[in-house]
Amino acid sequence: MPPNLQSPLLCTEPQRSHDTLRVSAREGYDLWAATYDAEPNPLLALEERGLRPMLPGLEGKDALDIGCGTGRWLSVLHHLGARSVLGVDSSAAMIGCAAARTPLYGRLIRGDGLALPLRARLADLVVCSFMLGHISSPRELARELARVSRPRADLFVTDMHPEAPARGWRCAFRRGNQTVEIRTFIHAAGDIRSSFEAEGFKFVKSAAFHVGEPERRIFWAARREDIFQAASAVPAVLIQHFRRG
Repeated sequence: MPPNLQSPLLCTEPQRSHDTLRVSAREGYDLWAATYDAEPNPLLALEERGLRPMLPGLEGKDALDIGCGTGRWLSVLHHLGARSVLGVDSSAAMIGCAAARTPLYGRLIRGDGLALPLRARLADLVVCSFMLGHISSPRELARELARVSRPRADLFVTDMHPEAPARGWRCAFRRGNQTVEIRTFIHAAGDIRSSFEAEGFKFVKSAAFHVGEPERRIFWAARREDIFQAASAVPAVLIQHFRRG
């Protein structure tokens, strides 16, 4: 088990501190929003490195980001040529940060991923990034994403790899001298696949990613280069690609 890397999303403390605050996803991301984009994050960098090559051509397509956070993927989809982008997140603070990105103003909605305030069949491409782990039932999320997806729409679901928590990784960040840990649920890759297939999605591809040389500089900047080799042995990110039937 690698020791603690004091960087968002990569806390791996074998023994939890007395100063750990455990919160819900909405509360946690409201607290995290102000500093979420402040420093490089190895898992977010790894996810982007893995997902970008998997994205289809976006010209003429309407893209939807569920759990959009500060608008990271919305900005990418916009610059890759999507006809329109729309983001939904339950955290008002995260939505506020995303709204500060000029291209995203007016393209953001606060809402629950299990009860989206959206009409049916509005998206040709859906990204659900680091959100599934905060949902207790993948089937409920799959049902709602099926409702808002058009026939043949591509869906990309990314999250911390289900093996990572057993190796000590957890969704947490530093807030002063305190560690804030956000409640998460571990879903086996097979359970995720069967949940989405049951709601009319066809499984296309699954890929697991380890941190590698492109992320080494982030470990170095966090002064945790000593654990890079151990951390790179842990499958960190799982990306699953589905297509709406």
